[in-house]
Amino acid sequence: MQRRHFLLGASALGLTACAQPERSLLDEWAGTELELAPGGPRTTTTTTAKPVGDSDTVAPAEENSPYPFDVPPEDLPGLSFVAEATISTVTVTGSPGGADVLFTFDNPIPSGGPLVFLVEEFDGLESYRVLLPTRPNGNVGWVSGADVLLTRHNYKIQVRLDDFVLVLSERGVPIFETTVGVAREDAPTPLGRYYTTELLQPPTPNSVYGTYAYGLSGYSEVLTEFAGGEGQLGIHGTNDPSSLGTNVSSGCIRVHNDDINLLVERIGLPLGVPVEVI
Repeated sequence: MQRRHFLLGASALGLTACAQPERSLLDEWAGTELELAPGGPRTTTTTTAKPVGDSDTVAPAEENSPYPFDVPPEDLPGLSFVAEATISTVTVTGSPGGADVLFTFDNPIPSGGPLVFLVEEFDGLESYRVLLPTRPNGNVGWVSGADVLLTRHNYKIQVRLDDFVLVLSERGVPIFETTVGVAREDAPTPLGRYYTTELLQPPTPNSVYGTYAYGLSGYSEVLTEFAGGEGQLGIHGTNDPSSLGTNVSSGCIRVHNDDINLLVERIGLPLGVPVEVI
């Protein structure tokens, strides 16, 4: 199958962590204006990553706003918030500020990168409901706003398995599309909503993982162990571009090395990008 590649605009696997979100301070809420800066990765490459956007000063939210602060209308399309841990162990509870502990997560994560969560809901600035990087897929819980730093971006990835296509959107507009290799029938990629949890660089680009690999918050529902890991899903490059457009993987999404290089080095995707697998 011919590879489609359109640019329309702006651990357990023996890999090493090579990027993490740009930290931005969310000022203590005191009824005054606060600074909310966008997130972006720090990479080991020498290329300059495309910035997510300029910093904005935002005011307290209007009544019925889904956020505890106002966001400029032009920043709403495709808006996501990412919570990066600032302490060594983050406790996740079943309710805002609750004592019903569901999980605890170590920071940094085993690959050496930062612990990040995709924020799904706010309870003021006190607690955030987040998507969790654990089994079962789709698990959510609440983290304390005091334990994390908040960043934002406007990216989203959609993977259409039947079409062998990955589409990256920015502010709701598709900006990049390419052909991918997807899972075999005996080890399918679970459909659902995930997010990028880490960016890894294999010790050699001539590996099944290619030049870079994004870990995802989701896991195989067939494989509980793979290559010494826990069957974590990912989006990564490949040393076999002929496999693109076919059912070949054990659950991960394979892209051409040129494409994963573009996502990492030129576009500069931050961690915490939603990934919808359909």
